[in-house]
Amino acid sequence: MFRQLLAVALLFGLAACELPKDPENTTQTVQGAVLKVGLLQDPLPQIDLTAVTLIADALNAKVEWHRENTHRMLDALEIGDLHLLAGGIPEDSPLTDHAGATNPIGYVTIGADRPERVLLLRRGENQFLMRANMALRPLTREAKQ
Repeated sequence: MFRQLLAVALLFGLAACELPKDPENTTQTVQGAVLKVGLLQDPLPQIDLTAVTLIADALNAKVEWHRENTHRMLDALEIGDLHLLAGGIPEDSPLTDHAGATNPIGYVTIGADRPERVLLLRRGENQFLMRANMALRPLTREAKQ
């Protein structure tokens, strides 16, 4: 009984602190405005397009697509000029060393391997990551089947 009360108190305490937070306010910036997405593949695979659309719809945002050199887009993601990177990104990609990753949304076929597929977002923007993962639930359930 004590553990349950402690757990409830902890949840209320976290809620009062408005956790998780976005130190750079990504969720507030995107909400009702524009979701800036860097394309690592063009055309974008259908699963990635669906994922981006789910996130944009959850935030009531319009999608603005960006096509650049991968390194420039990663730099733009790190400083907040882009909000997401999409396009066949395996969860074990070296790019994930420089960015946060969503829950897996499917698989990427690379030769004989099929690692799980993710979208990338700015590190530390935990509220944005939580909202993205909530929006992606229909895809993540399918990815685990």
